[in-house]
Amino acid sequence: MHKSILPALIVALLSGLAIGVQSSLNSAAGKITGATLTGLLVNFLGGVAAGILLVVVYVRQGNATFSAIQAPTLGIIVVSGLLGIGIIAGIAYALPKIGIAAGLSTIIAGQMAVAVLVDTLGLAGGQPISLNWARICGLGLLALGTWAILPKG
Repeated sequence: MHKSILPALIVALLSGLAIGVQSSLNSAAGKITGATLTGLLVNFLGGVAAGILLVVVYVRQGNATFSAIQAPTLGIIVVSGLLGIGIIAGIAYALPKIGIAAGLSTIIAGQMAVAVLVDTLGLAGGQPISLNWARICGLGLLALGTWAILPKG
C-alpha cells in the first residue's frame, strides 16, 4: 500500500464510521417521525447548518461570490440533494426492519456495484478502470457477505 493513500483511507474509514452512527440515528428518528419526514428533515436541517457554516467561512476568506456556480452544476447539486432525501428516507425505513448491520451491508453492496460501473465507464471524470476478475470476485464476495449478515427466519 502506498503511504500517499493512507490519509484518504483514514478519512474514508472515519466517513464510514460516521455513516454507521448517522444511520442508527436516522433509524431511531424514522420510528418516531416516519421515514420520509426524517429524510426531509435530516437533509434540510443538515443543509441549513452546513450552508450557514460555509457562508461564514467564504465571507471570512473574502470569497463571498457564488457566481462560479453555473446552471448545469446547480442542476447536478439539486439532483444529488433529492437523491440524499431518498437515501435518508430509505435508511430510516429499512434499518428498523432488517437491522443496522444488514441494512448497511446491503447499502454498501449497492454502492459498490454502482462504483464499479462508474469506474469501469470512467463516468466520474477519471480514467476508466478496467473490469477484471478480481473486481468481479470482490463484488461477489461482498454480495456473499451481505447475504451472510442478513437476519434469518
